[in-house]
Amino acid sequence: MPYLVQGAALAPITTGVLSSGQFRRLLIILTAIALAFTLIAIETPAASQAATLSDADRVVAFARSHLGSRFRLGTEGPRYFDCSGLVYRVYQRAGVLNKIGGSRKRAAGYYSWFRSRGLASRGNPKVGDLIWYTKGGRIVHMGLYIGGNQVISALVNPYGVKRHSVGGISVRFLAYGHVRLAR
Repeated sequence: MPYLVQGAALAPITTGVLSSGQFRRLLIILTAIALAFTLIAIETPAASQAATLSDADRVVAFARSHLGSRFRLGTEGPRYFDCSGLVYRVYQRAGVLNKIGGSRKRAAGYYSWFRSRGLASRGNPKVGDLIWYTKGGRIVHMGLYIGGNQVISALVNPYGVKRHSVGGISVRFLAYGHVRLAR
């Protein structure tokens, strides 16, 4: 009989080593923390570097940071975008959302906002301006003009967020939206 006192409980024997279940839980928690810090590190440098850029350069920098993201209708990032969702997210992150109407709109809604203010035309694009495309008379796509006849927009998969020329996609150019950003 190991104990002389009746009803005495046995003390648990600990060796200081985690059980396999505890080890797995700890590993999952540490992995989640590492992924969270990685996501923060990915998002933060662009924001801190963008503080010294002009509004137009900041818009282009944020648009470029999303190159390669996938297309998904109705989304505004950070991993998936539709064309107007990309515009919304970029201008929001750049701190100039008020320059394009202040809220999330569809491509046609952004075009109407610009046209009603006399800010839509077919010429003289500036870096950071918006661009719209039509098919069959309907506005079907939009993007961000980045200069040099180049646009960044969210194209349907398999392309996703890509850089292309103004005339480099299969829909017709409609107009530029002159955002009047500080350059």
